[in-house]
Amino acid sequence: MRTVTRPPRLTRDQRKAQTRERLLATAAEILLRRGFHAATLEQIALEAGLTKGAVYSNFASKADLFLAVVDARAHERAPALSQAQDGATSLEDLARRQARAAIEADPDGRWASVLVEAWAAAGNDEPFRAALLERNRAVNSQIARHIDEIATRTGMEFPYPADTLAQSCGGMLRGMLLQRLLDRARVPGEVIEDAFAAFVRGMARPRTGNKPEGTTP
Repeated sequence: MRTVTRPPRLTRDQRKAQTRERLLATAAEILLRRGFHAATLEQIALEAGLTKGAVYSNFASKADLFLAVVDARAHERAPALSQAQDGATSLEDLARRQARAAIEADPDGRWASVLVEAWAAAGNDEPFRAALLERNRAVNSQIARHIDEIATRTGMEFPYPADTLAQSCGGMLRGMLLQRLLDRARVPGEVIEDAFAAFVRGMARPRTGNKPEGTTP
């Protein structure tokens, strides 16, 4: 008689982790399909094959679930984004790499639309707004660090701080991705990349009184 090996029984924590991952994956799909406002916890639970109670046992609200989706997307994107930024050799190269990474993460602009919807909803929800702002600032801080490093290395500077530039860059990319959502035929990835590179290049200027690192007097 053949012995049937059964998989080990999951612990309560393991089952809860699986439920959470299923909810996050389903929520991400529905958010992209329906948008932030139209997505409901009931639909997310139904499509995940779970009860609404299972949602509330993992997330306090739709805002809480959305923040978890934002964190999951950031975690998934981190290695590719870091690799793109670390390999940049100039500010324009950095801008083009960031544009390509943004398009790869949001090829049709739907996530940019979802994010803008959530930001608008957060205007009347201070805890939600603060949580979104914290995440946005963390992303901008990472971008600003790379901008500072490459600008210093190449002897360039900007008329205002790198974190302000990073915030402007984020707004510009999101705007282009929203344009792509509306008119994809006229806003291909190449147009976004070229426009974003020109945006960054147009603000950079030679650093006064300093030479690029590695140069000789």
